[in-house]
Amino acid sequence: MIELWRVPLPGRRVARASFTVRSDGDFAITRPTPELEARRRSVLELPWAWARQVHGPAVAAIDDPATAGQVCGAEADALVTGATGIVVSVTVADCAPVALVSPEGVVAAVHAGWRGLSRGVLPAAVEAMRARGAVTIEAYLGPCIHPECYEFGADDLAGLVRTLGPGIRSLTGNGRPALDLPTAVAASLGRAGVVLVGAADVCTACGGERWFSHRARAESGRHALAVWMEPRS
Repeated sequence: MIELWRVPLPGRRVARASFTVRSDGDFAITRPTPELEARRRSVLELPWAWARQVHGPAVAAIDDPATAGQVCGAEADALVTGATGIVVSVTVADCAPVALVSPEGVVAAVHAGWRGLSRGVLPAAVEAMRARGAVTIEAYLGPCIHPECYEFGADDLAGLVRTLGPGIRSLTGNGRPALDLPTAVAASLGRAGVVLVGAADVCTACGGERWFSHRARAESGRHALAVWMEPRS
């Protein structure tokens, strides 16, 4: 598991975001539940909240750690919490994993594929954070597919351009029309008033053997983005 981001918060807390690699195992929620629970605890010994991702704008919120189990398995592509000591997580294998952190003590994990971006999943997550007291929100993008490997259909690309602007157009390594997913994430966040402060410069499709890729290799394995708050030592 690699640490993506660590943000000191007021009140002697810290927000953290980490991302699993292939050697940590497969975190797809289709894995047997006991095996998956053990795998989660092996990389991070805290309660995990997760959702059934459907490429939509729905957000699941955990306001009390005691109710986290009620969220697990709900249909959502973003999870938000203001509670310390619980992990909000999403799984990806090319789609964009986005960690959101507010110094007011609210964090989120977002699964942002192109359909979710077109349907407003990032603004929905930001709105849910603001409803829980977040004022300033920053974002970090984890490993995802990059334009050199992301050939994209002309009609779908045109629709996204209308939503997010022409900067998301790009070309693949062989000159075919492509979606620049990191730029699309930054554009969607910007429209919600959030700054993308950093990104992992890794393409999951061609960045080496550490990464699962559905697009490049039709793999069923999934990485997990884990975002949480804990007391600062």
